[in-house]
Amino acid sequence: MVTVAALVSRVEALVVASMLEAGGIDVFVGASGHASVEMNSLALGGHRLWVPASQHRAASILLIAVLGGEEWEFSRGLQRAILRFCGVWAALWTALSALWWLYGGGPLLYLLVAPLDVLTIPVNPQGRGDYYLAADA
Repeated sequence: MVTVAALVSRVEALVVASMLEAGGIDVFVGASGHASVEMNSLALGGHRLWVPASQHRAASILLIAVLGGEEWEFSRGLQRAILRFCGVWAALWTALSALWWLYGGGPLLYLLVAPLDVLTIPVNPQGRGDYYLAADA
């Protein structure tokens, strides 16, 4: 088996795998049971697609034909939506912590670290995957 792609997004991995299967290429998707926001799959290299070595060239030709050589661009709309959500989340937790502290329910430390709660929001990291295409494709 040869690695043909290492993708960050589970959805992208399954779509590319389906495209390869529709082209008659056997494909195995690694970490397909993990969600895109789970750190386990990202720490282990993302969602990898493997094809038999005998079909690596055919898979490479299909990927070049479908994906093309266009430059990938980060979605700024998605980025703005996530940043707005994180801002609202941080403001909400800070306000609730302030009320709790004002009424004597919790220590000042909770109020100071409340904005850091935004780091607990699972977000799908968006990025271009790595494709390992055959040199002669």
